[in-house]
Parts: sequence; C-alpha cells; structure tokens
Amino acid sequence: MKLVVFLLCLTVASAAVYALDLPSLARRERARRGTLAGKPARAFDDDDLERYRRARAPETASAAPPTAPPPAAAPRDLTREKVHWRKESQRHEREVARVEASLRRLEWRLNEKRSRRRSRDWLTEDPAIGLLEDSIRALTEERQRLEERFRERARKEGALPGWIR
Repeated sequence: MKLVVFLLCLTVASAAVYALDLPSLARRERARRGTLAGKPARAFDDDDLERYRRARAPETASAAPPTAPPPAAAPRDLTREKVHWRKESQRHEREVARVEASLRRLEWRLNEKRSRRRSRDWLTEDPAIGLLEDSIRALTEERQRLEERFRERARKEGALPGWIR
C-alpha cells in the first residue's frame, strides 16, 4: 500500500514539474514559428506527383548490365487521364446513387410494414419483413462491392487519388 501511495505521489510531482515547463515550451514554439513565417509554403500539383512516382519506380535487378537501353515509355497525358477518371467517377457515383435509391425505397417499405405490424396484427409474423431485410442487406453489400471495385480498378490503372474524389 505504501508503495502505491509513493508511486502516486511521484507521478503527481512529475506532472507538476512538467506543467511548470509549459510556458517555456510555448515561447520556444512561438519563436520557431516566427522564423518560418516569411518562408513560402510548398504546394504540390499533378506534375510533382508524377515525377515522384517515376522516381520511386522499382528497377529490375539483373546481374548483367543491359546491352541496349530499354524502350522509353510513352509519356502519360495527365490531362486526358484526369478527364477520363472524372467521367468514370461520375458514372460510378450514378451507379451508387441508383443502389442507394433502391435502399431508401426498401427501408421505407420495411418501416411501413413494421409500423403496420405494431399497430395491429402484432401477434402474426409478416414474411415480407424478412425478405425486405435480406434485400436491404444484399443492396448494402452491393454498394460496398461497387466502391471497392472502383477504387481497386483506379489504383491498378494508376489514377491519382484526387481524380476520383
């Protein structure tokens, strides 16, 4: 018991000492931010991301040096790809909206059935409720699959994240 009290006092004392040091930490942070105030912040765009991606591309490991330089890959037309993925994103959003509209319709019907069941016939089980719940579950899974499939396809084809948002 004495050990627990001792450890508790030690913890409280160290917290009090740390709290006394906070103003000096705040002064140092203010001074650091003051030195950085005049420097412009760096903004990254699509070209920077593409250069970074090319620089990080894995190189093939071979024992013998290549005799001929590898054929140069065709340069990517980022503007064209961006437009393509924006259109794909809109088409995907329309598909998801269609599924969500069906979900809302089914949920509305389910709530209507449940409210009727509560008001009268509460002793009998309505088989349509189970079917509606299964349909809602299936549509929810379909919406999730659509999202995952679209994101995975975009990732595999090299779409930049900002294009599909």
